[in-house]
Amino acid sequence: MRARSVVTLLTDFGGRDPFVGIMKGVILGIYPDTVLVDLCHEIPPHDILGGSFLLHTAAKAFPQGTVHVAVVDPGVGGPRRPILAELDGQVFVAPDNGVLSYPLASAVDRRIRHLTAQEYWLDPVSASFHGRDIFAPVAGHLAAGVEPARLGPVVDDPVLLPIPRPKVMADGSLQGTVLWVDRFGNCITNVAQGDLASLGPTGDRRVRVRVGGRVLGTLVAYYGELAPGESGAILGSAGYVELFSNQRDLAGQWGVGSGDPVFFERGSE
Repeated sequence: MRARSVVTLLTDFGGRDPFVGIMKGVILGIYPDTVLVDLCHEIPPHDILGGSFLLHTAAKAFPQGTVHVAVVDPGVGGPRRPILAELDGQVFVAPDNGVLSYPLASAVDRRIRHLTAQEYWLDPVSASFHGRDIFAPVAGHLAAGVEPARLGPVVDDPVLLPIPRPKVMADGSLQGTVLWVDRFGNCITNVAQGDLASLGPTGDRRVRVRVGGRVLGTLVAYYGELAPGESGAILGSAGYVELFSNQRDLAGQWGVGSGDPVFFERGSE
């Protein structure tokens, strides 16, 4: 018996409408033994780069051969291509609009295909729901064992959105950017542990964090190291520094959102 295939779904569809369920129905209609996993369907509408970041942080948890379907697609029905990317043993199916920017940037082994084999799509293809008509059926056929080479030719020019990178400022501080706000109000930045090396060890209270022109706090080892309502920063589970207020909604309290700058600096001894 062949192993059951895993397909994940990440969209900006939310849970109010039946769109995600319809995509699942299409996949199961092609290969009923598919294991379907919902990564996230609460991406803010049309937030391509935010969706790409979450896809990147989540995909590494899945086994080799997993098919990841990412549909954050404000250009649906237009000239953007549907693509398939084989990246380090996993497969990604998505519109070619930059939603694969983060996974592509970190991949060592990669092959990208333009999805052109329409016999693996639904017919007819609507102008507004390629998640159902192209991406879900392609994922179902991949789950059923269809080889990626049958789905379209190799291309080498995927759309890549600029990925915000931390930068060292003239005064020696490090400027990062908030990439994502989770449901707890924690603000995940683009600053990884290695980026902080010039400022001191991770968890060193002498590394001070400023956001919105105010001192947020210092780096700590875990949330509960601070009292409820106190704010600081930790190295989060995704491998990036996140800003938090213990048992509070930091983003709401401080008015912090995606794209806001964050500064890390060496405090006094």
